[in-house]
Amino acid sequence: MKKCLTAIILICVLHISINAFYKVEKFYLSNGLTVLLSPDENTGAACVLVYHKTGARDDPQSLKGATHLYRNLMLLGTRNLDPLDRKLFVEKSGGVSNRKVNYDNSVFYQVIPATELNHALWLESERLTSLNLTDQAINFIKNSDYRRIYNMINSHVNFEANKEVKSIVFEDTVYQIPEYGSPEEIRSFNNREIKKLYANFRNPEEIILVIAGNFDIEGIKKLVNRHFAGLPSREAVNKKYTLAGPRGKYVYKNWLRSNVAQQFSMYGIRAPSKFDDDHLYFNFIRYYLADERISKLEKMMNRKNKLKVTIHSEYTNHFESNALIIKISTTDKTALQTAKFILNKELNALAARPLSQSELRMTKSLMEIDFKKDMAVLEKKCLIIAENVHLFGNLDFEKNYIDRIRNITSYDIMKISKNYLRKSNRVILNVHPQ
Repeated sequence: MKKCLTAIILICVLHISINAFYKVEKFYLSNGLTVLLSPDENTGAACVLVYHKTGARDDPQSLKGATHLYRNLMLLGTRNLDPLDRKLFVEKSGGVSNRKVNYDNSVFYQVIPATELNHALWLESERLTSLNLTDQAINFIKNSDYRRIYNMINSHVNFEANKEVKSIVFEDTVYQIPEYGSPEEIRSFNNREIKKLYANFRNPEEIILVIAGNFDIEGIKKLVNRHFAGLPSREAVNKKYTLAGPRGKYVYKNWLRSNVAQQFSMYGIRAPSKFDDDHLYFNFIRYYLADERISKLEKMMNRKNKLKVTIHSEYTNHFESNALIIKISTTDKTALQTAKFILNKELNALAARPLSQSELRMTKSLMEIDFKKDMAVLEKKCLIIAENVHLFGNLDFEKNYIDRIRNITSYDIMKISKNYLRKSNRVILNVHPQ
């Protein structure tokens, strides 16, 4: 089985590696807007992605969680559009659209037929210039967000536990408070202050517009100028990022909950900043331990020891600091204790002894395959391009990233494990039925 998987991975890597690296062209509008173009004549589609360098971290202290409301506020009507017009246009053209507001950035995109690029750019420019922020609409979204978050916290113990573990893992960082803030405060936000935050999304100095797909470069430049040159220029925001290292205090907690179907243990481990070269090595650890295709934990807990536990993992995507969350659940108390023993043993082993060449090769191959697969999906490609330019100003990141994956050594993994997998950097929450 293992040899078969290795062979499949190597074949995929060889197949993917024959593709040329994507080219990206950058230019600026006179108002400061950054535009990134990645043409690809082998597709009939295109993606327009608007990347805002503003996120929940930019909320004023008295308004924590307000920027998260713009995930839905940005779907409101504009001077020339009713609230559902944008969605109807994208769906009628056979496209898709989505959005996400994070701590560090906010992203809105459309994937549409390449022939509809002009309309897609116009729709995005409308959202940036004339959003119809009425008190009625804001109140509706505030109440909707409050009900959704309140219900999640009070009805889903996994959501509550995840929130608790992250608040400890990210103690003393900008990520300690959830990006949605406190549900108790959402409905009391002043609408006038929420409307002021719209300016954060309209500053061309803080926007990266990415277009990928089938288009003519000179033609698309004219369209971008037509639709976005009218955004008034503003002063660039000078943001400072503070990179957080590993924690220095081990935390072990127990909860009793009546609404627990299965007892579980949730491990939280603080991981490196995306600015840090160690972020790549820790991502390797995440693949090695928990990726369902090669998971060492699955192998040791279920295939070798027959514990029949469920393993779930999550890896955050923040700028200054990150977290690996591993959840082990089962109805068997003894099996859970054994699984925790195995997990602790595997965490310690990564710092104590080198991986085998086959483990190293298989994990690196999967990382490369997944990166290449993401670069073949228009919206993921656009986001990767925007984020790399935002973080590093780097257009030639793709080859560099793949080279770095291929050059990972067992020494790199042992070094990062000694720093980040030690006991003082672990948060453990055990949840038991009452």
